[in-house]
Amino acid sequence: WLAHDPRLQREVAVKVMVRGADASAVAEWMQEAHAVSRLAHPNIVPVFEADDGGGELYLVFEYVDGGTLSEWVKRSGAMPARRAVEIMVEVLAAVAEAHGQGIVHRDLKPSNVLMGKDGRARVMDFGIAARVSGGADGRIVGTPGYLSPEAARGEAPSPRMDVFSAGVMLAELT
Repeated sequence: WLAHDPRLQREVAVKVMVRGADASAVAEWMQEAHAVSRLAHPNIVPVFEADDGGGELYLVFEYVDGGTLSEWVKRSGAMPARRAVEIMVEVLAAVAEAHGQGIVHRDLKPSNVLMGKDGRARVMDFGIAARVSGGADGRIVGTPGYLSPEAARGEAPSPRMDVFSAGVMLAELT
């Protein structure tokens, strides 16, 4: 949801948890807040707040006006290779920051990249992110068209998974 923060006089994006969610969904929800709160990078959408307002969990993020990379591609079609590489360099810089903090995104795709009106790519939605040291749990998570072979086999989270997804994205952009 788009909302207005009256204290700081700015627009923000609010993500609200479905009421009555089970404990595992709430845990994943809070995992996103924890994962993103540790990341400070110009190509990652920061979380400003995570709270329980009257029994309703919510996350408040920076609002990025410009739409998703997926929407950009649908509107404009394939882009010149140089521009596609520029965008992916920004996405990979964000992912490298996450990897440096031991976090694998696990759902990197064009609809999880916001494009600011300034043309800067901003990675969002760390909802199924995992710690590199988390070990394999056998779960297959992510969007099928962007899953690395390792992710499709349910292997332990690895930066390779995000690099694979970024390669698929680059191929789609051109």
